[in-house]
Amino acid sequence: MTAFYSALAAADGETASALVVPEKRCKGPFNEASIHAFYGAMSQPFKLTGTALRGDDGVRVSYEYVTNDGRRCQGRADVQTIYAFGNLGLEDQGA
Repeated sequence: MTAFYSALAAADGETASALVVPEKRCKGPFNEASIHAFYGAMSQPFKLTGTALRGDDGVRVSYEYVTNDGRRCQGRADVQTIYAFGNLGLEDQGA
């Protein structure tokens, strides 16, 4: 979990996308270039501010960032972790 969000904070689309389940990888917001473009354009970088377990395989994460145009976000997401093909993957469930 923290590896994915650390990759977002570093605008490392390649690493972040590799940690997403294959069905969602490289699509829309999980596309490597999209991750790099969005998270690389922050006046205050993405910061993971909290995590809380939700059942056996779910995690609620909270985060904050400020875009270059001054838009501030304090958000959260419910993330489902999935063990598949010998790897742990993430699937954003929204919040």
